[in-house]
Amino acid sequence: MALRRREFVQTAVAGAALGAAGTVTAQEEADYGGWFDDVSNYDGTVDKRGQDTVEIAVGAQGNNGAFAFAPPAVMVSPGTEVVWTWTGEGGGHNVVSDGDGPLDSGELVSEQGTTYSYTFESEGIFKYVCEPHAGLGMKGAVVVRPGGGSSGGGTAQQGPPANPDYGGWFDDVSNYDGETVDRTGQDSVEIAVGAQGNNGAFAFDPPAVRVSPGTEVVWTWTGRAAATTSSPTATAPRFG
Repeated sequence: MALRRREFVQTAVAGAALGAAGTVTAQEEADYGGWFDDVSNYDGTVDKRGQDTVEIAVGAQGNNGAFAFAPPAVMVSPGTEVVWTWTGEGGGHNVVSDGDGPLDSGELVSEQGTTYSYTFESEGIFKYVCEPHAGLGMKGAVVVRPGGGSSGGGTAQQGPPANPDYGGWFDDVSNYDGETVDRTGQDSVEIAVGAQGNNGAFAFDPPAVRVSPGTEVVWTWTGRAAATTSSPTATAPRFG
């Protein structure tokens, strides 16, 4: 399947941190047969059922470098489009099914913003790897199962909608395009302070971001705007 490209917002900044879909219950957890034993950023299966589209980062931090998928394991409803988005970190990556399977993004790609998508129609467990980095633990899985999400069939805790109603909060924010950037499944998320926007370097980028409970959000100063602060970075407590 050929790679396709779409507009990509850089993993740089955030102005609003929001909860994410929860992990599946112990009764619903898939049996991966030791598949994730060497995957450092695996912490259970993230329940994304009920969503039309689910995004997975390629080249996320994990496995002693940018050699991870984030989140590594997701559970989705039949008919969900899963989109893998390259971070540009960790060199060339691809997405290929382990053994016989439907996933094959083709040649290795390192360019940030590249995407590959597949719509899962059949139920099952679909394991996949980044071929050159599988030995480092760059492995993932998509579990396709009905229930959960908006259907009410599961008991996993659900977060707010992908693009919440902020009640006019962003009406005067020039770099807000109506989208909340999804960074769920990542241990740490970075937000730029003093990015281009609002008629100068007076913006957070991205202005709105969605993170998982327990995520550390780090605001990093660009140095472009005057008198923002003397500190180059500031970290917030983990959102848990």
